Amino acid sequence: MRSWPSPTTISLGRETLVSYDYGPPPGDSQGDVVLLHGMADVARSLEPLALSLVDRYRVVAFDARGHGRSSHPGAYSGFHFVADLVGVLDALGLDQPILIGHSLGGHTVANHAGLYPERVRAAVLLEGLGPPTVPLPDTAPAQLDHARAMIDVLRSSPRHRPQSDIGAAAARLTATHTRLDPDRALVLAEEGTIPGPDGGRVWRHDEHTWHWIASVDHADLEHRWAAITAPVLAVSGAEAWETWWVRRGGPVAERVRMTGEQFADRLALFADIEHVELPDAGHMLHFDQPAGINQLVEDFLRRRADGSQR
Repeated sequence: MRSWPSPTTISLGRETLVSYDYGPPPGDSQGDVVLLHGMADVARSLEPLALSLVDRYRVVAFDARGHGRSSHPGAYSGFHFVADLVGVLDALGLDQPILIGHSLGGHTVANHAGLYPERVRAAVLLEGLGPPTVPLPDTAPAQLDHARAMIDVLRSSPRHRPQSDIGAAAARLTATHTRLDPDRALVLAEEGTIPGPDGGRVWRHDEHTWHWIASVDHADLEHRWAAITAPVLAVSGAEAWETWWVRRGGPVAERVRMTGEQFADRLALFADIEHVELPDAGHMLHFDQPAGINQLVEDFLRRRADGSQR
């Protein structure tokens, strides 16, 4: 089994993205797989999944804009992330790859698959269907209030909380994600932090990446999901709401809780989708159940995307 590859820089006009390319597998290749991580994460977060696939596929992962070693332009929207994905596929000459994304990465995969259905062979969305649509009263004041709330999101200036060293950063990860293997936490803490200006370590991702949320239009998303023609696997964590949103408390936690009926309506928008709810897993599926995720993805790709099945 191969180790994590060295970083390669891809120039996309004014921005640069850093990718990690395993190259062709040792045997016959079943195609290309591209992995997209979630918000405030790094490409290496999906390393266990990458390593489980390298014997059959060419696997590529990359740090999204504002994350990891990629450039931090300060501009973040759903279309920015899709444009970067298109740029990576073009730069690497990847035609009809399998796209796998977690959270923000899953949102990007689904957006891309709906906008460019002919360019996607199969898609895997790991906790990538987003929070439920929050209905707004169909009145001008309500719409204006919502627009002002999105302006407030863009005006916000969050700041990273410094960590004393890599060990402290790893401890922060395991305190937040209690099922994360401590050795993996150390790897991700080293990859996900840089020396701080006043000593210690600070998280590597741009604090403003979460501004992309202001660009989400649920009605447009639903149109794109309905346009996807590739087979889709959606995996959700059975404990995602309890382990991710409840900790944040307040009205936000209740507002983003999706009912079973809402989730079923969302799945019904896809032409060809399989859904699996993974037990003993929260939003960070790949932290909580890495072996389970690997098995689900491998089984799905063997059935729906391998060369022998096309």
